[in-house]
Amino acid sequence: MKKMIKNILPYAIGALVIASILVTWNVYTIPGRLVAERNDIYVQQANGYNRFVHNKPADASWREFVKPCPDLMYSYLVFDTGKFAIAVELPGHIDYWVNQMVDDQTNSFAYVGQRTAGSQGVKFVLHSDQTPKFETPAGFQSIKSPSVTGTFLLRYLVRSPESISQIDALRKQIRVNPIGNKEGS
Repeated sequence: MKKMIKNILPYAIGALVIASILVTWNVYTIPGRLVAERNDIYVQQANGYNRFVHNKPADASWREFVKPCPDLMYSYLVFDTGKFAIAVELPGHIDYWVNQMVDDQTNSFAYVGQRTAGSQGVKFVLHSDQTPKFETPAGFQSIKSPSVTGTFLLRYLVRSPESISQIDALRKQIRVNPIGNKEGS
Protein backbone atom coordinates (compact mmCIF):
# COMPACT_ATOMS: atom_id res chain seq x y z
CA MET A 1 0.00 0.00 0.00
CA LYS A 2 2.82 2.41 0.89
CA LYS A 3 4.54 1.64 -2.38
CA MET A 4 1.32 2.34 -4.31
CA ILE A 5 0.85 5.68 -2.52
CA LYS A 6 4.49 6.54 -3.16
CA ASN A 7 4.01 5.81 -6.88
CA ILE A 8 0.73 7.75 -7.18
CA LEU A 9 1.71 10.76 -5.03
CA PRO A 10 3.78 12.61 -7.69
CA TYR A 11 0.93 12.26 -10.20
CA ALA A 12 -1.64 13.46 -7.67
CA ILE A 13 0.48 16.48 -6.74
CA GLY A 14 1.05 17.22 -10.43
CA ALA A 15 -2.69 17.02 -11.12
CA LEU A 16 -3.41 19.40 -8.20
CA VAL A 17 -0.81 21.89 -9.43
CA ILE A 18 -2.24 21.81 -12.96
CA ALA A 19 -5.80 22.18 -11.63
CA SER A 20 -4.84 25.15 -9.44
CA ILE A 21 -3.08 26.84 -12.40
CA LEU A 22 -6.15 26.35 -14.60
CA VAL A 23 -8.53 27.68 -11.95
CA THR A 24 -6.33 30.72 -11.29
CA TRP A 25 -5.97 31.40 -15.01
CA ASN A 26 -9.74 31.24 -15.50
CA VAL A 27 -10.49 33.46 -12.50
CA TYR A 28 -8.21 36.18 -13.87
CA THR A 29 -8.99 35.87 -17.59
CA ILE A 30 -12.70 35.02 -17.88
CA PRO A 31 -14.02 38.45 -16.74
CA GLY A 32 -11.85 40.23 -19.31
CA ARG A 33 -12.88 37.84 -22.08
CA LEU A 34 -16.57 38.19 -21.21
CA VAL A 35 -16.31 41.98 -21.11
CA ALA A 36 -14.49 42.01 -24.45
CA GLU A 37 -17.23 39.90 -26.06
CA ARG A 38 -20.01 42.09 -24.64
CA ASN A 39 -18.17 45.30 -25.56
CA ASP A 40 -17.78 44.11 -29.15
CA ILE A 41 -21.58 43.84 -29.31
CA TYR A 42 -22.03 47.30 -27.74
CA VAL A 43 -19.54 48.88 -30.16
CA GLN A 44 -21.45 47.36 -33.10
CA GLN A 45 -24.76 48.64 -31.72
CA ALA A 46 -23.31 52.15 -31.30
CA ASN A 47 -21.45 52.14 -34.64
CA GLY A 48 -18.15 52.78 -32.89
CA TYR A 49 -16.46 53.64 -29.63
CA ASN A 50 -17.37 56.61 -27.44
CA ARG A 51 -21.05 56.62 -28.47
CA PHE A 52 -23.97 55.91 -26.17
CA VAL A 53 -26.63 53.33 -26.90
CA HIS A 54 -29.93 54.21 -25.19
CA ASN A 55 -32.43 51.50 -24.35
CA LYS A 56 -36.12 51.47 -23.54
CA PRO A 57 -37.12 50.36 -20.03
CA ALA A 58 -36.10 46.77 -19.35
CA ASP A 59 -38.69 44.03 -19.23
CA ALA A 60 -38.50 40.27 -18.62
CA SER A 61 -37.21 39.63 -22.16
CA TRP A 62 -34.32 42.12 -21.99
CA ARG A 63 -30.92 40.41 -21.80
CA GLU A 64 -28.30 43.16 -22.16
CA PHE A 65 -27.40 42.60 -18.49
CA VAL A 66 -27.80 39.61 -16.21
CA LYS A 67 -30.49 41.06 -13.95
CA PRO A 68 -31.79 44.39 -15.26
CA CYS A 69 -34.06 46.42 -13.01
CA PRO A 70 -37.42 47.21 -14.64
CA ASP A 71 -37.45 50.56 -12.77
CA LEU A 72 -34.39 51.84 -14.63
CA MET A 73 -33.63 53.01 -18.15
CA TYR A 74 -30.16 51.96 -19.24
CA SER A 75 -27.66 53.55 -21.59
CA TYR A 76 -24.16 52.29 -22.20
CA LEU A 77 -21.03 53.34 -24.01
CA VAL A 78 -17.76 51.55 -24.69
CA PHE A 79 -14.93 54.04 -24.37
CA ASP A 80 -11.49 54.04 -25.92
CA THR A 81 -8.98 56.58 -24.60
CA GLY A 82 -6.02 55.34 -26.64
CA LYS A 83 -6.10 58.09 -29.31
CA PHE A 84 -7.60 61.00 -27.39
CA ALA A 85 -9.27 62.00 -24.14
CA ILE A 86 -13.06 62.02 -24.06
CA ALA A 87 -15.07 65.03 -22.88
CA VAL A 88 -18.44 63.92 -21.51
CA GLU A 89 -21.37 66.17 -20.60
CA LEU A 90 -24.30 64.55 -18.79
CA PRO A 91 -27.31 66.79 -18.12
CA GLY A 92 -28.72 67.01 -14.62
CA HIS A 93 -31.87 65.22 -13.58
CA ILE A 94 -34.16 65.86 -10.62
CA ASP A 95 -34.47 62.16 -9.84
CA TYR A 96 -31.99 59.34 -9.28
CA TRP A 97 -29.39 58.81 -12.01
CA VAL A 98 -25.86 57.42 -12.04
CA ASN A 99 -23.09 56.83 -14.56
CA GLN A 100 -20.90 53.94 -13.44
CA MET A 101 -17.48 53.68 -15.10
CA VAL A 102 -16.02 50.20 -15.42
CA ASP A 103 -12.55 49.22 -16.65
CA ASP A 104 -11.79 46.37 -19.04
CA GLN A 105 -11.56 43.90 -16.14
CA THR A 106 -15.06 44.74 -14.75
CA ASN A 107 -13.75 46.91 -11.90
CA SER A 108 -15.74 50.06 -11.17
CA PHE A 109 -13.39 53.01 -10.95
CA ALA A 110 -15.67 56.07 -10.83
CA TYR A 111 -19.26 57.17 -10.46
CA VAL A 112 -21.00 60.44 -11.24
CA GLY A 113 -24.66 61.13 -10.76
CA GLN A 114 -27.39 62.30 -8.45
CA ARG A 115 -25.46 61.44 -5.29
CA THR A 116 -22.32 63.30 -6.41
CA ALA A 117 -23.89 66.19 -8.34
CA GLY A 118 -27.49 66.40 -7.14
CA SER A 119 -29.74 67.60 -9.94
CA GLN A 120 -26.85 69.46 -11.61
CA GLY A 121 -25.24 68.24 -14.79
CA VAL A 122 -21.76 66.74 -14.81
CA LYS A 123 -18.82 67.51 -17.10
CA PHE A 124 -15.73 65.34 -17.06
CA VAL A 125 -12.81 64.32 -19.22
CA LEU A 126 -11.95 60.64 -19.24
CA HIS A 127 -8.36 59.60 -19.97
CA SER A 128 -5.88 56.81 -19.27
CA ASP A 129 -2.11 56.36 -19.15
CA GLN A 130 -2.18 55.74 -22.91
CA THR A 131 -4.03 58.97 -23.76
CA PRO A 132 -1.92 61.49 -25.69
CA LYS A 133 -1.41 64.90 -24.05
CA PHE A 134 -4.47 67.09 -23.73
CA GLU A 135 -5.75 70.00 -21.68
CA THR A 136 -8.82 69.62 -19.51
CA PRO A 137 -11.34 72.30 -20.50
CA ALA A 138 -12.47 74.79 -17.87
CA GLY A 139 -15.43 73.50 -15.89
CA PHE A 140 -14.61 69.82 -16.49
CA GLN A 141 -13.29 67.41 -13.89
CA SER A 142 -10.60 64.91 -14.85
CA ILE A 143 -11.23 61.19 -14.36
CA LYS A 144 -8.48 58.66 -15.03
CA SER A 145 -9.39 55.17 -16.18
CA PRO A 146 -7.07 52.35 -15.13
CA SER A 147 -7.51 50.84 -18.62
CA VAL A 148 -7.57 52.27 -22.14
CA THR A 149 -11.00 50.80 -22.83
CA GLY A 150 -14.01 50.17 -20.63
CA THR A 151 -17.71 50.80 -20.29
CA PHE A 152 -20.06 53.49 -19.01
CA LEU A 153 -23.30 52.19 -17.55
CA LEU A 154 -25.75 55.09 -17.27
CA ARG A 155 -28.98 54.46 -15.37
CA TYR A 156 -32.04 56.64 -14.79
CA LEU A 157 -34.86 55.83 -12.37
CA VAL A 158 -38.28 55.53 -14.02
CA ARG A 159 -40.94 56.55 -11.47
CA SER A 160 -43.86 56.53 -13.90
CA PRO A 161 -44.57 55.94 -17.59
CA GLU A 162 -44.61 59.74 -18.02
CA SER A 163 -40.98 60.02 -16.87
CA ILE A 164 -39.79 57.90 -19.82
CA SER A 165 -40.18 60.77 -22.29
CA GLN A 166 -38.41 63.14 -19.85
CA ILE A 167 -35.48 60.73 -19.57
CA ASP A 168 -35.34 60.29 -23.35
CA ALA A 169 -35.18 64.08 -23.74
CA LEU A 170 -32.30 64.22 -21.22
CA ARG A 171 -30.41 61.46 -22.99
CA LYS A 172 -30.60 63.42 -26.27
CA GLN A 173 -28.66 66.22 -24.53
CA ILE A 174 -25.68 64.00 -23.66
CA ARG A 175 -22.45 65.07 -25.35
CA VAL A 176 -19.36 62.90 -25.87
CA ASN A 177 -16.49 64.52 -27.77
CA PRO A 178 -12.81 63.78 -28.34
CA ILE A 179 -10.26 66.30 -27.12
CA GLY A 180 -6.55 66.47 -27.73
CA ASN A 181 -4.80 64.49 -30.47
CA LYS A 182 -7.41 63.33 -32.99
CA GLU A 183 -5.06 61.75 -35.53
CA GLY A 184 -6.17 58.30 -36.60
CA SER A 185 -9.65 58.75 -35.16
